Amino acid sequence: MLRNYLKIAWRSLLKNKGFSFINIGGLAVGMAVAMMISLWINYEFSFGNEHENKDQIFNVVTNGIDSNTGNKFTTQSTPMPLYTELKKEIPEIKHAAITNRPRKDGLMAGEVKLTKTGVDVSEDFFQIFKFPFIEGDRNTALSDPNSIVLTQSTAKSLFGDTNALNKTVRWNNTQNLKVSGILKDIPQSTFFGDLEYFIPFSNFENRESYVQYIKDSWSSYDPITYVELIPNASREKVLPKIKNMLQQHNNSTQNELGMHAMAEWRLYNVFDNWKASGGRIEYVKMFAFIALLVLLLACINFTNLSTAKSEQRAREIGVRKAMGSERKQIMTQFMAESFLMSSFSILFSLILLIPFISAFNTILDTHVKFPVSNPSFWGIVLATSFLTGFLSGAYPAFYLSSFSSLKALKAKFYFNNSLISPRKVLVMLQFVASIILIIGTMVVYQQIEFTRSRPKGYNADKVIMVNAKGDLAKNYNAIRNELMDTGLIENVTKASNAISNTLSNTVIDDFPGQVGDEKMSLVTVATGGNYFKTLKINLLEGRDFNALDFEVDKDKVILNEAAIERMNIQDPIGKYIRDWYGVRREIIGVVANSIMESPFEKVRAAQFICDPNWVGVIMFRVKENTMTSKALDEVGPIFTKFNPSMPFEYSFADEEYGKKFQMEVMVGKLATFFAVLAIFISCLGLLGLIGFMAQKRTREIGIRKVLGASVQSLWRLLSREFVVLVLLASLVASPIAWYLMNRWLQNYTYHTEIGWWIFVAAAFATLTITLLTVSYQSIKTALMNPVKSLRSE
Repeated sequence: MLRNYLKIAWRSLLKNKGFSFINIGGLAVGMAVAMMISLWINYEFSFGNEHENKDQIFNVVTNGIDSNTGNKFTTQSTPMPLYTELKKEIPEIKHAAITNRPRKDGLMAGEVKLTKTGVDVSEDFFQIFKFPFIEGDRNTALSDPNSIVLTQSTAKSLFGDTNALNKTVRWNNTQNLKVSGILKDIPQSTFFGDLEYFIPFSNFENRESYVQYIKDSWSSYDPITYVELIPNASREKVLPKIKNMLQQHNNSTQNELGMHAMAEWRLYNVFDNWKASGGRIEYVKMFAFIALLVLLLACINFTNLSTAKSEQRAREIGVRKAMGSERKQIMTQFMAESFLMSSFSILFSLILLIPFISAFNTILDTHVKFPVSNPSFWGIVLATSFLTGFLSGAYPAFYLSSFSSLKALKAKFYFNNSLISPRKVLVMLQFVASIILIIGTMVVYQQIEFTRSRPKGYNADKVIMVNAKGDLAKNYNAIRNELMDTGLIENVTKASNAISNTLSNTVIDDFPGQVGDEKMSLVTVATGGNYFKTLKINLLEGRDFNALDFEVDKDKVILNEAAIERMNIQDPIGKYIRDWYGVRREIIGVVANSIMESPFEKVRAAQFICDPNWVGVIMFRVKENTMTSKALDEVGPIFTKFNPSMPFEYSFADEEYGKKFQMEVMVGKLATFFAVLAIFISCLGLLGLIGFMAQKRTREIGIRKVLGASVQSLWRLLSREFVVLVLLASLVASPIAWYLMNRWLQNYTYHTEIGWWIFVAAAFATLTITLLTVSYQSIKTALMNPVKSLRSE
């Protein structure tokens, strides 16, 4: 019997190829989108799952109060002696380790020169994070300060197929390190996935002279601290014991310690009032909502078209009943057809899922994979297919089969012209979802453009930045001279960090405008000669540093506008500030604010100082009339000449600034993609519905044409219902979209406002697309020969 039902269902699909394509295709697209987003959400929640002790791993953070704004902040930076104190004083802590921040360095073995991302880690690091060792012993790999642990691919790049263990690697052309361990490559879809080598933290302590001043200091905050708790210990039990540890060792601070769970690192990485409360989880929620919307659109389409088609088969139901078919048999027939279409939709959605995953990974820079071997995934797929088939087949199966054979033969339930009907409500919900997505997409792009148009405070065009690794810092003067001698370079400078980020903050405890014993925090940038000229940062007051004799200005400082505003002084030139190290500097100049951090936030107060030994990057500006590619061809050999152990690598200042919008741009692209898909699904449904409506009113249209109705009037007759639905949907969708997008904008200090025109534009766009969709079928029906129209029934 079931075979017979499926055979009839298959013939019905073939008989109505257009209907079948629209119905199955729309549902397949919706399911593929929903599955893609579900896989991405699962990927986001999977970070850290490779560690069996994930629930016991925490990042110890510092909770403080911004002396400039009074706002609470949280930072990963902690005092260097903290991790040893934690191991010694807190019995619930099984392991504690510190690291500095990842960086790119030069690794050389023989003639092979590479730039790889690495980090300095203390001995317990591999006890907390149990990355698989291929060679070496995790317990002793970091014991020797002059050792290095490589990932498998890095070792192969340096030494080929020979065993790399105990081989020598030249690091930044400054020291030789012995390979003490080989790690299996760390997957990109996990924490620390970008790391390619590890050096003992003791090496960092030996090679950096400033560490000797801060290694026992509880006032300086630099490394990142990780802890692993013993089994059955919890954050709630340990946190009260460590919370005030900073104050116990430094009575001048009000900072407290916090614990950030590994399970929160990926999704809850934004802190509010010392609590991890936001971050990527906001985008997970957003896309989960979009997935539900798109799937809802597809299911509405599927249900609407299935029921519309079923109503055309009313006489078939009547004939079947008159010939003795039971209601149960008719219900089974409708359900079989619905399940068959749902099964085809799932099949096509799985085919679509493969390119969707590829596109998604490219846009979001993720590593989502098709879970072929995951039984849970296939269980969800089957459950979705069954649920969709049941819901879409329920109406014709239970409702139409309930009519008597006489009523079914007369088909008097065809015409439902009431103001509110289930089908009209479902269609309106489709429009509501589409309009919400359109408005959301427009707001995201408006926010991006609003922030991009914000003045940067410097000119990033044709500025090239090179990390001062290896021998570059000590050869800076020679490099600068040779760069200028090319005649292609306008200016050259050096600094502690690139213009696109910040690395250091300094607490100032004596400054003009100080009230009582208040303190202020300044972003600190050590500069070289011509720093402001190279970057074209406007000098508003005073003078620049002496480019020819930097030593004369080593006790001078230049502040930005935000710092002067914080001090609330009118005439800063000639006044002094003093930091908590006791260094006193004279203010010699004031420069315009420049966006070194997030373009969505206010520019922080900053100081620029002279420190010839603090060099992190070399920056130079190519002359306006010179091709950048030509300049790079000329300057590349200069950098290679003075830094032969590392390849010449560079970045563009404007591209680095553009990366600050990376997440927002990705969200905008995906929102556009999903909005287009939503409209596509809705249009498929409209195309099918207007076709059924036209068929249902064929005789009416023929009579109207005989009585003199024009094509335009017939078009209005068939289209006006959808126009009303779009207008109603706009009224419903607009406040919902405003609420959702306004909440999203509140995540940014510097944000746009949602203008009324966005809602009008979204409604107009939806109305235009709707009219274009229905017009084809409407005009086609209106142009039919009335003789054929009257004969059709």
